[in-house]
Amino acid sequence: MITLTPLSSSAAASSSSEPICYLLELDEARILLDLGQKDYRASASQTAWEYEEKVRELAPTLSLVLLSHSPTSYLSLYPYARARWGLTCPVYATQPTVEMGRVVCLAEVESWRSECQVDDSQLYTNAADSNKLDKGKKPLRGPFVPTVEEIHEAFDWIKAIRYNQPLHLGGELSHLLLTPFPSGHTLGGTLFKIRSPTSGTILYAVGINHTSERHLDGMVGGQNGPTGYAEGVLRPDLLIVEGGRSEIVNPKRRERETALLELVTSTLESNHSVLLPCDPSPRLLELLVLLDQHWTFKLNPTNKRRQMATNDPWPYPLCLVSRTGQDMVSFARSLIEWMGGVVKESGGDEAVVGDLSGGKRGKRKKRNAGATLGSEYGALDFRHVQFFLTPSDLLQAYPLMRPKLVLAIPPSMSHGPSRFLFTTMASTEGNLILLTSRGEDASLARDLYQRWEGDQKEAARWGRGTIGQIGVLKDQLRIEMDSKVPLIGAELEAHYEAERMAKEREAAHQAALDRSKRMLEADDLESESESEGSDAEEDDADGIMVTKRRIDENANAFAGDGEDVNRTMSFDIYVKGQQMRVNRGGYNKPGEMSRFRMFPFQERRGRKIDAYGEGLDIGQWVRKGREIEEEGETEEVREKRRLKEEEEEKEKVQPEAPSKYISEQINLDLKASVFFVDMEGLHDGQSIKTIISDLQPRKLILVRSEPETTSSLVKYLNSTTGVTRDIFIPGTEEQVRIGEHVQSYSITLSDTLSAGLAKKWSKFEGYEVAMIDGKIAFAPGSTVPVLEASELVKPLPVETTIEEEQIEKKDLPEVISSEESTAKDSDVEMTTEPAKEATEETAQDELEITVKTEPQDEDVEEVKEAEIKEEQNGPEPTISIENQSERLSKLVKTKVELPRFQMPSSLFIGTLRLTSLKSNLSNLKPVGIPSEFAGEGILLCGPGLQKNKDSEDEKIKSNSIVLVKKIGENGIVIEGIIGKTYDLVTKAVKDELANVNSS
Repeated sequence: MITLTPLSSSAAASSSSEPICYLLELDEARILLDLGQKDYRASASQTAWEYEEKVRELAPTLSLVLLSHSPTSYLSLYPYARARWGLTCPVYATQPTVEMGRVVCLAEVESWRSECQVDDSQLYTNAADSNKLDKGKKPLRGPFVPTVEEIHEAFDWIKAIRYNQPLHLGGELSHLLLTPFPSGHTLGGTLFKIRSPTSGTILYAVGINHTSERHLDGMVGGQNGPTGYAEGVLRPDLLIVEGGRSEIVNPKRRERETALLELVTSTLESNHSVLLPCDPSPRLLELLVLLDQHWTFKLNPTNKRRQMATNDPWPYPLCLVSRTGQDMVSFARSLIEWMGGVVKESGGDEAVVGDLSGGKRGKRKKRNAGATLGSEYGALDFRHVQFFLTPSDLLQAYPLMRPKLVLAIPPSMSHGPSRFLFTTMASTEGNLILLTSRGEDASLARDLYQRWEGDQKEAARWGRGTIGQIGVLKDQLRIEMDSKVPLIGAELEAHYEAERMAKEREAAHQAALDRSKRMLEADDLESESESEGSDAEEDDADGIMVTKRRIDENANAFAGDGEDVNRTMSFDIYVKGQQMRVNRGGYNKPGEMSRFRMFPFQERRGRKIDAYGEGLDIGQWVRKGREIEEEGETEEVREKRRLKEEEEEKEKVQPEAPSKYISEQINLDLKASVFFVDMEGLHDGQSIKTIISDLQPRKLILVRSEPETTSSLVKYLNSTTGVTRDIFIPGTEEQVRIGEHVQSYSITLSDTLSAGLAKKWSKFEGYEVAMIDGKIAFAPGSTVPVLEASELVKPLPVETTIEEEQIEKKDLPEVISSEESTAKDSDVEMTTEPAKEATEETAQDELEITVKTEPQDEDVEEVKEAEIKEEQNGPEPTISIENQSERLSKLVKTKVELPRFQMPSSLFIGTLRLTSLKSNLSNLKPVGIPSEFAGEGILLCGPGLQKNKDSEDEKIKSNSIVLVKKIGENGIVIEGIIGKTYDLVTKAVKDELANVNSS
């Protein structure tokens, strides 16, 4: 039984920007597919959080979590749920998704916490605490912002997996097989295939891109199987796929890149700046590779298009404002094996140089001094990109009026550097706000996109397959700005006064604790560490212990002011100030006398020795070695060490100045231009329709779509031949149940059968199949049955009952008549004496039914012969009642040996797909066989299809065409004259199926 429940972003979603999260229940396992969250500002403005409430309720009961992509809409709620809602189940994702997802969450959290106050008063670390808090049903309130430590802990918990490598899950999921496949769109993006022995295969395909990009290969690429798709994704039992872009027509990638670069170039050359909001990691890599290559081309001395002086290079900086930008690049450089496109081709040895804005293709050249993408990391060297942590750092390096291209996070512009830079650049005429995504609902980016789309013609709007025109922002815009500002004046003094009073209270409390501790430990005033320290200062000559006098500022009641508390010796004779009370509470019980110590004693400790003599002082040797190294150091080495220490000192986190959070409303007079070009790297409508048709799922569930788009896609699929009609469209929190409950049992193959199957397994749709003949046997003391070879298990007899005999009277007429006559003619005597034992001849005096099986040819059924004999020896004996009933029971319960079933020598399993057969025939080596369809379910194959009337050298014969036809559900007919073409076509048909041989 398969049950899918969309917790968010269903096929009937009200918005295309909802977070992605689905609950898949499979064979008693509860699997959560992705765990995204809305933008923090959008979450804070909500009035209800039903989705988060449902996730909190399900978190402790989940068996598995799968994360497919690294943007916030796929995984940003995971760290919070892991830390505070009791999510302790295993989590799987690819290594790039883990590292890039960590970068995304850190960037979002640090940016939000730097502007808005977050309430962390309800922190807890274990599932038990979270369950206790959940018992009270305290309502949630967003946004759900984890801490930096919680993010690191959550992503360290994830188990990394690799593409195309099946993974057998453990524990209660041991019957499931998980296989990841590349999906495109983001680095490490994954299609998850889950195989269950009772429910079949499930393919989760959300966030896919079929085409290759500059840093990624698509879902369909050369690294996959002969059909372009990875092996194992075809023909799933259930396909979960998004349908929200089924009506979108994407312009060609080259057209989009050209429009973007031309607009950037023209804006910079007009002495204005460009603001490009971007995400912290997943799609930022594609933009950085594109822009860095463009900067490389512009700075190339061989570029003749730039009519500028040689001393006037491309003067415009390429800046990235992100707290995690450099970390993201470092992670990306360690994940080159997961990439494709230009990054994979360059490999640090080649460079792609070209001017996309000119319309000509870039030429691949060996790297040289002028045309290079980097020295070590190829296209990921980013030698022209400058990284800044905050907008203030950027404006300090490059004034506001200097032309520059700035990439700033986040893409929604709801907080962080992109929102701040927008307020500084939107009021300047000529500046450009360049959007590469539509942004989330109710965000600043979506507002700007809608303003741009309102100025476009109907044919130039997004999703129509064309590039729109640049728009100009008008009117005023009122936005809310949150910030964290330092305290000044009276507020700062009040803060310092509060801190001083808190420190005084803490110091007084600590002094009281110390005083109590000294009073309680008056018996042992000398600690072990001080004793060991005094050993080093002991005089070997006269054995006198020499110690330094340590003055305690807070002298207690037992020592006078300025007295050496730690070196005070204990006396059992009365010494003033050294009285020891029995009661540790500071007073004596009534009638109890005080006791005083006698005989002053101080333990002397000699040198430490072992079995080999006096022990060595390791610290002395280390100090001596350090002195020798310092003496041999040169001035240059000392200078480097000093600089390194200074850098480490600078890197130390300085204490944050006292600050407060403020929120203010700002009115902006918009004058800048705005332009949108889709660089999200997702499929379009025609692509998703083709992918669904090619994958040929048996059942289909559509998610992440809006009602109008969903109905249009369903209508198209229902009108397409060869696509399943079992299409499900669940709403939010609506369950879709597929299949039935299936009981599965375990059985063990015997050693004999296992040895015979060593080389007879055949692969079929991800399974290994073999054909065996055996019987089930139960080993003593074992609850798991064993399948043994048939010849090793004694067959059970088949007994016919009285009722079966009466039904089959017509089949045995002679038997019945003979028995009746025998019973009628016999003389019956009533006697109490036991019946005599029958002689051997008497025992044979009965009717026997024997079934003989004669071996026949393999294609002829075995014929059963029944011979009925009646033998009478000697005179007819007298039969008693006991002998008669005995003979009757032997007749009724006659043992019949059934013939053994003959297994076929081989079977072909699978479904023949004529489109796949056509592709394989055309790719045969050394010469392919042409083929074409001649109707539904009919494929004509052979060189006779390419008959050339003008050629006199080749004579096309009639036997060069072979017909392959599908009949019914499992019937295949191959018609043609025996020959080379017939043999090749027959072999190709067999290769499309799984050949299973008997053991």
